[in-house]
Amino acid sequence: MLVLVEDYYGVIFHRELLKKLLRTLGYVRNMPRVDRLPAKKCNPALVDKVKAKLLGVGAESPKMVVVIDSEGKSPSIARRDVLDHFMRDDYLRGKVRVAVVEPRHEAWLCIGLGLDPSRCRSTPEELIARAGRLKSYEKHHLAKLAREVDIERPLRCSDFREYVSALEWLLRDP
Repeated sequence: MLVLVEDYYGVIFHRELLKKLLRTLGYVRNMPRVDRLPAKKCNPALVDKVKAKLLGVGAESPKMVVVIDSEGKSPSIARRDVLDHFMRDDYLRGKVRVAVVEPRHEAWLCIGLGLDPSRCRSTPEELIARAGRLKSYEKHHLAKLAREVDIERPLRCSDFREYVSALEWLLRDP
């Protein structure tokens, strides 16, 4: 079981989210491993590097969830762009789910901190900085503030519920 995210601070953020989420959902199984995507999501080497990562962790089941930012694209296009890499590979076809955060992971952080959900979708970094009395938002705040997230808040968001659905698929037996 593997969850892949786009950057170092995203790894820490998702580990914290998963701890809270699994407890909330009543899962008592081992937490999935969370790691960085081994290549940019548009890199042709992505599939080979992901397969090597799965073999390196001794995955019994090669199932994984990839979590990406929408980056201004529609979620379906962002998802398809990543899934297309894996659909062409016999080993990974059908064993990958992609969860898309709209527009960036900071939106889930912002919402989880209790800030205005609609504004969190457009200017999450600004809201987080103001609420936390920070000079400015920096990427490391994603990891640093993850412990303060109230997991019930992002659970109200459709993109977060899709993430939860992908995780539940991952946790089910192969």
